[in-house]
Amino acid sequence: MITQMSRLHLLLVFCGIVALSQACRQAETTDCPPGWTQLDQNCYVYQCEPRSFLDAESVCNILGGNLVSIGSAKENAVVIELIREGAGAMVDTWIGLHDAILEDDFVWTDGRIVDFRNFGPNQPDNNAGNEDCVEIEATADPLWNDDTCTEENTFVCIKPVVKNCCH
Repeated sequence: MITQMSRLHLLLVFCGIVALSQACRQAETTDCPPGWTQLDQNCYVYQCEPRSFLDAESVCNILGGNLVSIGSAKENAVVIELIREGAGAMVDTWIGLHDAILEDDFVWTDGRIVDFRNFGPNQPDNNAGNEDCVEIEATADPLWNDDTCTEENTFVCIKPVVKNCCH
């Protein structure tokens, strides 16, 4: 049998939980780790050590993300700027798009829907039947190109922002 004192205690505990959850909701912030750049709800980082596509994806996984998926012209421009700032110039850079499973069926390594493309003229071309991974090419107008996945390029990683509560 629950006594009047027990009910009062439970009510106070419940009120405390509600108050804490409200305080956290008000104090919640979103942050990217040091060295990462935030755009909307994602964090981005340029990695200047050239790697194959699979190795680059593994590094991004270790960092808590994936090779970058790009869903808009704005996001593409931010990624290009990160490359230019990180490398000091435009260099060939892996993004997370590939058609390694089924030719011409491009998918992002993080599972995001492919709703934006920025391929150059006559691209993707699967040159020599061996180009399944996508890079941003180091050209005056950096556009996407399919390339051999074993090629070593710099790369950009993406991960969701971290939500911090009650600093």
